[in-house]
Amino acid sequence: MKSRSAAYLASILAVAALALSGPVSAVTLTLSCELLASGQSPNPCPAAPSYAVPGEYSFVNSFAAPQSAIPGTNMYNEGSYGYPASVTFIDDYFFQIAPAQADVVSSTISESGTFSIAGLFARIYSLSSNVGGLVTGTPAGAVFYATVTQSALPGGATATFVDISPTTLAAGSYVLEIAGTVNGSSGGMYEGQLDLTAVPLPSALPLLLSGLACGGGLLARRRWLQAKAAAWAGQSAPET
Repeated sequence: MKSRSAAYLASILAVAALALSGPVSAVTLTLSCELLASGQSPNPCPAAPSYAVPGEYSFVNSFAAPQSAIPGTNMYNEGSYGYPASVTFIDDYFFQIAPAQADVVSSTISESGTFSIAGLFARIYSLSSNVGGLVTGTPAGAVFYATVTQSALPGGATATFVDISPTTLAAGSYVLEIAGTVNGSSGGMYEGQLDLTAVPLPSALPLLLSGLACGGGLLARRRWLQAKAAAWAGQSAPET
């Protein structure tokens, strides 16, 4: 019989598989750089790879054990955007693009004490304004922050959803940063998707169409999140 922690890991992976099973055009966003208490890898971070616009790019990372707090981090002290505390991981995804609207949705499912990431958060900022890319404080230049919502699930689990609404980015290189605290005895996992769409033309009809598309995208993201929560609920039946 599988252990309880193994069962939760299988459930998380099933949720991730559901979330990432989008159109065949979706590809994986490369994890460019990671900072843990043990250090940065790689060091220095590489240059930003180019990604096509439009495009759908999934990302996922997991940790097999709890992580120690990174000394000196107090990243999320920008008012209501985050958590004023140290984090145990900082993951940077670099991307270079033509002008685009970018939106991000990511999530984690936390089972207290077993498989958990607390304080999941995300932001996008300019790579050219922040040499090296990885920032443990407030980045220079414009920063686009995520909003965080949580939902209770059966069995005492919690779903955390992190959403950066559609944001217009000029051509250039950027950092999508995901961070949080891995505190489950068996580690934790997060996953998500970056959507890039062409910047609307400055005329009435394209703006109208882009507004309709944006509304459709928001509805699709909400359904996507609801489907993930439902999948977790189905996977998290008590063991007998």
